[in-house]
Amino acid sequence: MEGLGYPDKSRLLQWYDEFSRPLPWRENPEPWSVLLSEFILQQTKMEVGVGYWERMIARFPTLLDMASSSLDEVMEIWQGCGYYARARNLHALSIIIASRNPPILPSDPNELQKLPGIGPYTAAAIASISFEIPISVVDGNVRRVYSRLNALENPKPSVVKTWAQSCLDYNRPGDWNQAVMELGATICTPRKPRCEDCPISSSCSALLTSDPTMFPLSKRRVSKKILGHALVINSPEGVVLSRRKGSQLGGLWGVPISEDPNGLESLCSKHDVESPIKVGEIRHAFSHRDFNLQVWRIDVMKGGIPSGSVPISRLDQKILDAAGCGEL
Repeated sequence: MEGLGYPDKSRLLQWYDEFSRPLPWRENPEPWSVLLSEFILQQTKMEVGVGYWERMIARFPTLLDMASSSLDEVMEIWQGCGYYARARNLHALSIIIASRNPPILPSDPNELQKLPGIGPYTAAAIASISFEIPISVVDGNVRRVYSRLNALENPKPSVVKTWAQSCLDYNRPGDWNQAVMELGATICTPRKPRCEDCPISSSCSALLTSDPTMFPLSKRRVSKKILGHALVINSPEGVVLSRRKGSQLGGLWGVPISEDPNGLESLCSKHDVESPIKVGEIRHAFSHRDFNLQVWRIDVMKGGIPSGSVPISRLDQKILDAAGCGEL
């Protein structure tokens, strides 16, 4: 790829060896610990993700430990991490691998992609970091490093992928991939890049412009506003909860919710209750959906389960707290 900027391999790897964050899965990058970290970090910031990784690896030190556990056990530890499809896929993946002989994760990126929840990036990360397969990874950090080295506002994904593979260090593919991502995560950050600390700044075209943060152009996210109702049906036995569906909260348990601002009456009718009392409002933001729910409570004689007996989301915990039904 003639004319494009490339990072100095020796400088970047030396910087990575000296300054990279001491993440626990880097100490012994065996496939299960790396896979677990990649699943968690798909949609979770590093400072939060490390804690979840530590709790998950303590409870499920091997893939077989997870395979022999229930989905509820996995979801309970995953509570609060969000994007719960990741936890469901992780559990399904462990069962698939446990059924094989031998029960081990494949090293081939193409075979890894056949497993639930693993796409091209995750497959390449596991293959290169755990198995030293010479395949490049492309995530937002890699794209940003490429964009700034070449002062390009909106590079095509295929071009970034080709560039990443062309500058891969074949002797240390896992470390190289992590080095480029680490650079983007800690030095070449979106808003306040630390150009003075960058080990490859001499190759950077964006540094020669008036504002390196122009590269790449940021994509504005638009969140959908949800105005609705949450119905807390409480009894001496507990709260009426059911297992949620969908990619974000599927697998967790929650109270009845209507995403219709006029949906309270139908919500009550569906659950055969009348005249609930409004006890508050809660707001909860997901990446593309902002919930603003009026919380209603009604006390009945029987029914429901203790809210602490099943995994629930932060959204539902807020609802229960507003209704005075959250367990301490």
